[in-house]
Amino acid sequence: MTFAGILRRIALQPLVLASALAACLVAQAAPFPPPPEPALAQELQDARWPADIVAIADRYVASYPAGPSAAAARAELERARNTKRLLERSDIRLYRGDFLARGATPTLYEEVRKAALADKEAAGRVARLYRDGDAGIAANPSRYVGWLQYAAALGNAPASYELAVYYRKSDQPALAAPYEARAEELGFQPPPALDNVRK
Repeated sequence: MTFAGILRRIALQPLVLASALAACLVAQAAPFPPPPEPALAQELQDARWPADIVAIADRYVASYPAGPSAAAARAELERARNTKRLLERSDIRLYRGDFLARGATPTLYEEVRKAALADKEAAGRVARLYRDGDAGIAANPSRYVGWLQYAAALGNAPASYELAVYYRKSDQPALAAPYEARAEELGFQPPPALDNVRK
């Protein structure tokens, strides 16, 4: 090969590389077709973790804006965005695995889904299931506290008070105080203290 031939090959290589790169970018930019509408609607219904609900609902709305579940997907998208932001806070100790509820009864599975969509009462009920070890799950104090924190953040006044009582019984008054204040702020009236002295 002559020197001129080598120079021509070197000069053509960037063009070949640029063409190959452009083809790859076009292939990557083309989105995969969405799954059939019923399958995507079911995937959304099965999602429990708020970040997953956001991603699936967003995909459903983009893929099927006039689909039979589009209105519900939009509503769930907004609620899950809010709960996703709440769960990013450092004072709520719940994680993805806490929402998956694998091996749980259908009751707990549905309660977790409602809680993921900002149902403060459902979040409180899930906390109590972990407190008592009910609905096919073992008692778990850590998850109990995490679910109470979440329920309190959603605005569940009894859960705020219950968490304050838990921290007081655990000799953690500094942690109890904000939850007592939150319960009062939400309008919760604690039961009157029982008098230990008999008259």
